[in-house]
Amino acid sequence: MATKSPLLAALLVLAVIMAPHGAEAGKELPLAIISGIVPCSAGNSINAAVAPPFPNAAMQMVCGRVVMASGMTDRSGMYTMKMGLATSSLLAPLLGNQCKVVVITLLAVCNASLASVTGTLTASVQLLGIDSGSGSGILGGLGGLIGLIGQIVGGLLGGILNIIPLPFSTV
Repeated sequence: MATKSPLLAALLVLAVIMAPHGAEAGKELPLAIISGIVPCSAGNSINAAVAPPFPNAAMQMVCGRVVMASGMTDRSGMYTMKMGLATSSLLAPLLGNQCKVVVITLLAVCNASLASVTGTLTASVQLLGIDSGSGSGILGGLGGLIGLIGQIVGGLLGGILNIIPLPFSTV
């Protein structure tokens, strides 16, 4: 998808600019939201469904070097971060695969046996409903591109742009 990112970013900027604003729209641009579960585990591609949860973990949504949102997990390891309006400053790095969720709290806090683990729990993110695969089906990359544009337009019209984390890994 990296070769499509400049085109997609341009399309998103255009969609955000052309979307009705203020009184004209009756509401603001859509909110960008990310939610998930942080596992209390170390390794690569951690399955949050089988790993114990990481309660009360401080975390951030980072795009490039910019912190877009901060939050905490609840006692069951779940979190929801609202990143504000889905503007081009969020959409461009998101489509360029430059965004990730970073857990700031050390792993030893949730499990003392993980005190020797070096690294930070991180998870790349993607727009909900977007396949990050190669798009090698009948339509090739066009099918994925059409799905992506449809999801973004749906978010722009529906008021919420959902972003999901991919599996966490220790980096």
